[in-house]
Amino acid sequence: MNLKPVMILAASVLTMFLFETACSSDEQLADKQDTSAARQKVKIDIWHWTAEPGMKPAFDAFNKSQANIEAIFHQFPSTSNIPSQINSFLISGEAIDVTAQFSPDDLRERVKNNLYLPLDEFLEENHIDYEQTFGKAINDLTKINGHYYSVPYGVNKFAVFYNKQLFDEAHVPYPKADWTWQDFMKTAKLLTKGEGADKIYGSVIYPLDNNIGWSTLAIQTLGLNGMYKNDHETNFDHPSYKRSLQLFIDMQNRDQSIMPLTEFPGQKLDIGTNRTSLFFKGKFAMFIEPIYNIWRSRLPEYKHDFQMGVVQMPRIDANAPTVSPITFSDMSIPRSSKHPKEAFAFIQFYCLTRPDETVAPKGMMPAAALSDPQVIQSVNQLIYSAPGVDEQEAKQVFEDPNTRYVTPETTITVAKKEILQVVSEDITKAFLGEWSVDEALKDMKQRSDAWIASKNQQ
Repeated sequence: MNLKPVMILAASVLTMFLFETACSSDEQLADKQDTSAARQKVKIDIWHWTAEPGMKPAFDAFNKSQANIEAIFHQFPSTSNIPSQINSFLISGEAIDVTAQFSPDDLRERVKNNLYLPLDEFLEENHIDYEQTFGKAINDLTKINGHYYSVPYGVNKFAVFYNKQLFDEAHVPYPKADWTWQDFMKTAKLLTKGEGADKIYGSVIYPLDNNIGWSTLAIQTLGLNGMYKNDHETNFDHPSYKRSLQLFIDMQNRDQSIMPLTEFPGQKLDIGTNRTSLFFKGKFAMFIEPIYNIWRSRLPEYKHDFQMGVVQMPRIDANAPTVSPITFSDMSIPRSSKHPKEAFAFIQFYCLTRPDETVAPKGMMPAAALSDPQVIQSVNQLIYSAPGVDEQEAKQVFEDPNTRYVTPETTITVAKKEILQVVSEDITKAFLGEWSVDEALKDMKQRSDAWIASKNQQ
């Protein structure tokens, strides 16, 4: 009997068995190493009000880029008062490594109550010059007692979007970068036509909007802390407030070129998305909005068939510079964070390093100045490109080096809540025709100053 083939076969089987066993052992060891590495990752808890589908791509991108950190997303429960909800979570000791705020007022209140960690050390370690990175307007607003407690991730620069079809039908020239508010007023009047349900307005301005409303010209003139002279007196007797209020009152009453305030409640037009819907349905010709209106124009619910132009904000007068109000969103690290270093790594990724993965996909303009050519190209494609929009025109408007940016916010907050309520009441009376412009501003000044005096005596 020839045993040689049998021995060769047995040796082959043994070799295969040993090879498979070794491979299996290697795979098991690799699996154990992967599991061990996963267990060793520092897990940080990120809380935001945005629904998870809007945040998931950014978290996936961050976690993929990190070997030692895993960011876990949490959404704040839905409520009518998100800022109060965030405050409750911060005070309760809930595990939060990064969160955000709706306004600089929320930021200052949390800093005052010692809820946030100063970020100066992290900024210095990462060679981040705050003012150079985010600009003077944001720097002046967010620097608190010489320290920084937040990092902005998205900035909203305002401009005028317009329906080119309505301009063409009315034979009205498209607006140019150096136009003024008087030009805006005349243009809106020329574009207004029809009656009742068929009425098309030149524009829709919601008077009580704190960003683009009755005080827009005053915001452009005065900028930060515009409504305060100091922490003892308001600034409502400044000529720019009368000029601004009078302009929009004239557009409503004399020219009838903006929707009257009486029509807003029935259509719930104080809500921005409702005004957006009317704009894309061709019910008014000019819409003052931030850059994300380009992104919104791609959404199915805003489907439209006209070309959308964009132009710089109107100037106060022919000799004034172009001034755009801006708002922004930012992130902070609570003092209770157990992993502040890893938390800042997330903030740096989200706000500074990869806005093409985080904010630009949602149509937001990155707050930080960018330097990476690939990131810049990706961001530009995401925020400027849309059907019916001239990408170069939009980029030129929102990156105009001659535009000066101001914030409607304040670092002075004495009696601010009460003052804003007074403003709402008096401006409503002016737009309803119950008071003249002078009467409204006089009452606004007197009552607001009384509130400040009352608060300062406490």
